[in-house]
Amino acid sequence: MKLDPMEMLLRLTGDLSGVRTRLAELEGQKLGEALDGLDTKVGQLKETLAAVVEAIRQIQEDPEEEEAADWPGTTPNWMDDLDQEQARILWDWLTEWCQNKLWPFYAQEVWKPCWYKHPRLRIELTSLCANWYWSYMKGAPPTRVSEWHARWWPHVEKVLREELKNCGMPRDDLKKPKHPVPVPVVPTEANPNPPAPPFTEEDFAEPGFLSTVEKDIARRPEPDKEAD
Repeated sequence: MKLDPMEMLLRLTGDLSGVRTRLAELEGQKLGEALDGLDTKVGQLKETLAAVVEAIRQIQEDPEEEEAADWPGTTPNWMDDLDQEQARILWDWLTEWCQNKLWPFYAQEVWKPCWYKHPRLRIELTSLCANWYWSYMKGAPPTRVSEWHARWWPHVEKVLREELKNCGMPRDDLKKPKHPVPVPVVPTEANPNPPAPPFTEEDFAEPGFLSTVEKDIARRPEPDKEAD
């Protein structure tokens, strides 16, 4: 059957209109789904942002208190900005560790009782002591202790030998020691029981140790007092 051209044009126009309508419906449907998904994501982001803001607010209002160290500072120093109270704490801290841990277990062979009179040695021992406590602190990995024994102690042992090599009892190669140690009196028939020397090379410190510590503390400024 032969179709009229005008009728064909009308049918084509109608089909095109239907396609356009359907396309519009599909586009509208997809856009709606996309908008719905976007609304969901925006809502989730708002909730997350609100939670972060609340967490920050709580941290600012209630900051976590750091656990106080049981020794003064990360690596205490002997600079002149220490006040008397800080200097006393530092002296007590270092002396207790050296006398009870380093000297009896590691350093007796290289130790001299004049150690505290050597500023560089005192600084090196302070660093070694800080590293020791850091190595043995709760939760520290065992590699810290290994490094202390393999690296830090051997270094300070060399410093001890170098700093104290010109101190001790007079001998053939050391006529005038920098910090002499009294020579024991040899017993004789006339004096079979001579008095013991005031100290020996095996002692931890000379008798003047405490007075030297007090002089070092006294020369420093008094601690600041809080205003009433």
